Amino acid sequence: GKAAGFNGARLHQKVFEDRFHYWADKLGYLTWSESASWGLDYHKPEARYNFLAEWADIVDRLKEHPSIIAWSPLNEISSDAQRYEEEDPEIYFSWVRDIYDTTKRLDPLRPVNDASGWSHVRTDLWTVHPYRKDSEELMASVFPEGFQVMSHYRGFEVEYSGQPYLIDEFGGFLFQPGVNASGWGYSGVNVRNEDEYCATIAEQVDAMLADDRIAGYCYTQLTDVEQELNGVYFYDRKPKVSRGKLAKIFGKTR
Repeated sequence: GKAAGFNGARLHQKVFEDRFHYWADKLGYLTWSESASWGLDYHKPEARYNFLAEWADIVDRLKEHPSIIAWSPLNEISSDAQRYEEEDPEIYFSWVRDIYDTTKRLDPLRPVNDASGWSHVRTDLWTVHPYRKDSEELMASVFPEGFQVMSHYRGFEVEYSGQPYLIDEFGGFLFQPGVNASGWGYSGVNVRNEDEYCATIAEQVDAMLADDRIAGYCYTQLTDVEQELNGVYFYDRKPKVSRGKLAKIFGKTR
């Protein structure tokens, strides 16, 4: 990750082992700790209870690692938010408030991102997932006309109240040099060579860095994983791009 210019990683949908966090602490690599939650049916009381108990154990066990800078218990968990028109949204809202309050009780110092992207209920960070093919579309979605921030399900989450605004998923472009692989990336972007690949990423990074309303970003993603062929490295960690080119992009600061 550091060789590609990243100063940290969002540990997506997985609880990492202590060895990983030890080395992150030692190397000064920032981490955003998360739990598996995709597919969880929060309509079931036992699912809500079990997740809350497991998440509390995760936070209590990992909170002494200084490299962890934020907690993100859920990821796009309310993907069925359209059903809110047919059900009481308080089922979801009260559960997320419990998760947030439990996390703060165990660790009052770190910010909590209640649900990465999608429907926010009680959160210290406002995060969104704008996968777009170019910087013009990206910035138009991040700052929609008439609103301060993007919302995946406007009306099914709380109003924005000034939290740091982070693009914690974007990009995800398909690039498979020298490989005939079956899989996909995001936004229909399929670049042909590493120069085009780097230029496509740099355009969006530069646009976000130029706007001080955006507090940070996280690119999707470090390596290919199964059907998602959108990593900056192959599945086996071999680089897709000549050494140093990505670091010049992701190592930029304001």
